[in-house]
Amino acid sequence: MTEDSESTAPKSGRIRLWYARVIMGLALLMFLFLTQLYAFTPLNGIDMFGVTLSGEAHSITFLRTSLGAMFSSLFFCCLIGLVRPQHFLTCLTFVVGVMTMIVALRLYGFAVDGITPKNISELRNEGLGWLIFLSGWIAYPKAKA
Repeated sequence: MTEDSESTAPKSGRIRLWYARVIMGLALLMFLFLTQLYAFTPLNGIDMFGVTLSGEAHSITFLRTSLGAMFSSLFFCCLIGLVRPQHFLTCLTFVVGVMTMIVALRLYGFAVDGITPKNISELRNEGLGWLIFLSGWIAYPKAKA
């Protein structure tokens, strides 16, 4: 759905379109927070989530270039989707796909590493985020083929 066709879309389609945009805005804010946390203050990030590192330069840079880069990419994907409506669905699909992999790998971690209260807490947060983003993807009016 393009910006031009938005004004001619049925009311339910416009509501679904705006709901999906709100969900993408939520994703944008979440990934901005995580980008800031892991790219600019990685020691605060690992401390917040109960991970321990030596504090050596290579350990901190590892966090910046892995988690910081991932969340930065997701943030920019959300931003592009919000400012370029023609790319919105592609960007939201990418966000849902990445969140699907995060939840899947958390569950895989349960199987191979064991279940801890911290892991269950993280799964709750990640799973809720995935469900919210998926609901925006489902709600977004898709073009008829």
